[in-house]
Amino acid sequence: MLNRVELKDFETAFEVDANNSVLANIISSNPLSKLSGVVQENQQYNPVYNVSVKPHLKVTNQKSSGRCWLFAALNVVRREICLKYNLSDFEFSQSHLFFWDKLERMNYNLECIIQTKAQDINSRLVQHLLGDPTCDGGQWDMITNLVNKYGLIPKCVYQESHHSSNSRELNMILKKKFREYASHLRVSTEPHQLKKECMKEVYKLLCCFLGKPPSHFDWEYTDKDNKYHKISNVTPLSFYKHQVPFDFNDYVCLINDPRKEHPYHKTYSVKFLGNVVDGNKVRYLNLPMARIKELTLSTLVDGKSVWYGCDVGQFLNKKTCRMDRDNVSYLKLLGLSFTLNKEQRLNYKDSLMTHAMVITGANVSETDSFGQSNVNSWEVENSWSNNGPANGYYSMSDGWFDEYVYEVAIHKDKLNNEETELLNGKIAEEFEPWDPMGSLA
Repeated sequence: MLNRVELKDFETAFEVDANNSVLANIISSNPLSKLSGVVQENQQYNPVYNVSVKPHLKVTNQKSSGRCWLFAALNVVRREICLKYNLSDFEFSQSHLFFWDKLERMNYNLECIIQTKAQDINSRLVQHLLGDPTCDGGQWDMITNLVNKYGLIPKCVYQESHHSSNSRELNMILKKKFREYASHLRVSTEPHQLKKECMKEVYKLLCCFLGKPPSHFDWEYTDKDNKYHKISNVTPLSFYKHQVPFDFNDYVCLINDPRKEHPYHKTYSVKFLGNVVDGNKVRYLNLPMARIKELTLSTLVDGKSVWYGCDVGQFLNKKTCRMDRDNVSYLKLLGLSFTLNKEQRLNYKDSLMTHAMVITGANVSETDSFGQSNVNSWEVENSWSNNGPANGYYSMSDGWFDEYVYEVAIHKDKLNNEETELLNGKIAEEFEPWDPMGSLA
């Protein structure tokens, strides 16, 4: 235990340096984000990229919700719609997928409760399932499951509701109902029949909070030449299959997990992680970061953007919208150093994937003697409104990419034969549900 002699030691060490009192006065009255900007770095900040995906669209806004994974995925696809239909801008309905994800996620997690009903209520697995069963986050394979089953629709057909943009109250109600359902399912002799009644109530709640999604709709739009068009009486699935020039099934998830117990060039999944029962399992191919960046840049050069997951809160300058360890100086301000590497940060719960965005460009310097392109900075389309010097587009240093990016979705045609065989083969290992690689963007 701490004794009085040690406490006096601490006090003396603090008081002997007069700068500590000055720092205490400044830091105690201001947020670190306001004090930690590096003036020289900020003055030199110039978000210009010589590789840039077109069109350069207005950023979207997920508002007070955790739907970044859906926004980011749909932001990748909407460029293809704009190019196909000669549009200056376009948004898919994020609320449409949000509605069906909530419904499917409740059903999936209640099924997990039934599967584990023989386990002790205090087991780590059951407590994990009860912990946050209705969170807004997700993974690429979960988006694919939703789109394959429910299709896509334009935002003008199914707009935002208060609760899609502000999901806290909806999640609070669903979470309370989930735990009540779980308590009944664990003792029921006919749990699957009971689950059907539970899901009927969930559907009603979602219709009340988000509005009932359309089964058929008309899409009217005006193109960049001011010509009017109308596509009549389509379903969300037929719209996706016939109007949207993008197939989610063609994309695979690559992760960078440097932990020694999870070797590169192996395929992984996560136990009890998903949203659609009998849908695609979450499947990752673990690759070195150099290969992930090579595939990302190659995709950008081809004019396609890249969905990715990262730990966005690490060394983020919210004023300049820059992700760069050199752009935030609170370590020097506090006289601290953070020495953990990427592997250690994962092992010691200091980092995991927290947010999904879209990489839309890169500033590439001349190739080196080995013919490798060197990237100085990456352009990122976020979904946090148009704030910042680049109207909602962010900038990510190449060094930050190395340290805090964990996942990208890449077209399967980009992979070499070995990588393709690995992804098509058996899963080498399933992460435990609470593993950091099971986190949701």
